[in-house]
Amino acid sequence: MRYYTRKVASNVALSMPAAEIVVIRNEDMLGQFAARASRNAGIALGVKSFHVNFAASITSLGLLRKCILLLQNVEDLELRLVKLPPSSWIHILRRVRFKKLQFFSSNCPHNVLAPFLSAARAMQSLRLLVGCESGQCHLEGRTLPLLTDVIAGSICIASVVDNNPVERVTIIDVGVCDSLAFPFAIKSLSTSTSTITTLHIDFDPDHRDIMKRLHEVAPELTALKLVERQHPTSGRSVRRRRPWNDAFTWSIDLSRFTYLHRFLLRTSAALVDEADGESKEKDLLTVWATKSARLDYITLWYLADSAVGTLRLWRRSFAHGWTVLARADPPSWDQFL
Repeated sequence: MRYYTRKVASNVALSMPAAEIVVIRNEDMLGQFAARASRNAGIALGVKSFHVNFAASITSLGLLRKCILLLQNVEDLELRLVKLPPSSWIHILRRVRFKKLQFFSSNCPHNVLAPFLSAARAMQSLRLLVGCESGQCHLEGRTLPLLTDVIAGSICIASVVDNNPVERVTIIDVGVCDSLAFPFAIKSLSTSTSTITTLHIDFDPDHRDIMKRLHEVAPELTALKLVERQHPTSGRSVRRRRPWNDAFTWSIDLSRFTYLHRFLLRTSAALVDEADGESKEKDLLTVWATKSARLDYITLWYLADSAVGTLRLWRRSFAHGWTVLARADPPSWDQFL
């Protein structure tokens, strides 16, 4: 076995091809990357995807800023830092400009993020993991001419979507009360001028007119993912509250979206009886999609969060009707696509 001294091993590491993807999970990893990038400029210049995801508080803010400033060619950037005050975020991102940045995910406060995004003209996808508490979002009015994909909280979603060519929207919880998140989202999107074609939204089973409300703000959807919030049981049956309990009425609701091609639903309810479930599920989908000519893919995840959860992906064809393409037991989120 060949023997390397510490100095030789270090030189070999520095001469290795630059990694395009770098993941930093703690300060030791940050220090190691900073040392290599400082001694070899090609290391940082070769990075296309840079991910900083700390589970504990960071103390080396200056080191992180130094690393970020070296990333001249980064296209995909993730910054998730816990318990960091706005002043620290300002220190990290002050006058940072990335001409090639296309994908960005962060829990950075929006008032700090605004000037950073103003210079990101190549941005295509934004994942905003925190939101503004109330009132006007700090990102309102920011124009990103290539932005097509946004993940954000209900209060801020319209401020990011409006005036940008956004097509795909995911609305997530970032502190809004569960009972208010869906109304907030609808109110926000109602002011948007963008043509949304893909939407992922959490909803409460009490929202019986969910499809009508969504159609008012996004009538040209081609893909819709609905995730039911966990809802505490009460004296009346939770099942009676769900909007799809009347299959025929639900088919009319689905048919509002004349371009809808793919539909996904996650619920803790039992959509069909477990006995001969697949056959009954097929019958249910036949009713649901009877008025939707373009709806050819449906994914159902029901009895979610239970030991007997069921997930099936169905496809409709002219020759065979609805057939199962994939199933999962037990289901997981990465299969709910």
